[in-house]
Amino acid sequence: MLDLQLYSIWEGHKPKGTYVNWHSHKYFELVYYPLGRGKTNIGEHTYTFSDNCFAMIPPHVSHDEYHLADSKVICLVFSGCPPFPQVFRRDFCNAVHKLLQDMLCEARTQKYGYKDMINLRLNELYLYVLRNENKGEREKNFDYIIHYIKENFHEKIILADCARQLNLSYDYFQHKFKALTGFSPRQFLLMQRLAASEKMLAAGNLSCTKIAYLCGFSSSAQYSAIFKREYGLTPLQFRKNHVKRLQA
Repeated sequence: MLDLQLYSIWEGHKPKGTYVNWHSHKYFELVYYPLGRGKTNIGEHTYTFSDNCFAMIPPHVSHDEYHLADSKVICLVFSGCPPFPQVFRRDFCNAVHKLLQDMLCEARTQKYGYKDMINLRLNELYLYVLRNENKGEREKNFDYIIHYIKENFHEKIILADCARQLNLSYDYFQHKFKALTGFSPRQFLLMQRLAASEKMLAAGNLSCTKIAYLCGFSSSAQYSAIFKREYGLTPLQFRKNHVKRLQA
C-alpha cells in the first residue's frame, strides 16, 4: 500500500457565477463536481465540467474555476503518491464519488479506526484513478477530436465530419461524446468559443464584433444572444462588470 497522507477533505456549494481565482497547492488535490456546470483552467489546459466530473491536480500547478450553474464540490488534498500527469475525467460508474463519500463519512463520525479507514479509501481511490487512465483506442481517438475542437474552435467545424473521421454514425458520435465530456458536441464547441470570448472581453481591447468573428460566431448578433443566454449578461455588460471588479 502507498504511504499516502490526507491533509483535508471537505464538501461545499458554489452558487452560479462563483469564480475561484488562480491558485496552487503544495500537495496533490482532487476536485470532484457531483453536481454543476462550468469551466476550469489547470495549468495550460481548459476543461469544461458537469455532473460527476473530477480533476486530479499535481502539486504547484495553478488552476482556477468558474461556475455556470449552482454546483456541489468535494475537495481532497493529500500527499505521498508518485508523480503523475494531471487528470480530468468523468466518473462514469460513480466509483470515485462513492469513495469520497465514504471518506467524508469517516471524517465526520470519527468512529474507532477512522484514520485507517480513510487511508484505505484514499489508496483505493488513487489506484482506481490510475488504473482507469489506461483507455481503449477508441477513447484515445475521441480525445483527439476533443483536442481538435479545443484548438480550432475559431474555425468552421462541421461536427458530422468529426463523426465520419471516427467511422461512426452521428447519433452514436453524439452519445459517446456526451458520455465522455458531459456535453453534446455542439454544446462543447459553444463552450470553447464562449470561454475564449470571455478572455477577450476581459482584455478590453477588441470590439464585440471583432471578438465574435475571432471566436467563430457567425455574427455579432448571434454571439450577443448566445452569450446572454448562457451568462445572463450581454458581452458589454460582462466587460463593464469586469472593469468594476478590477477597480474595486
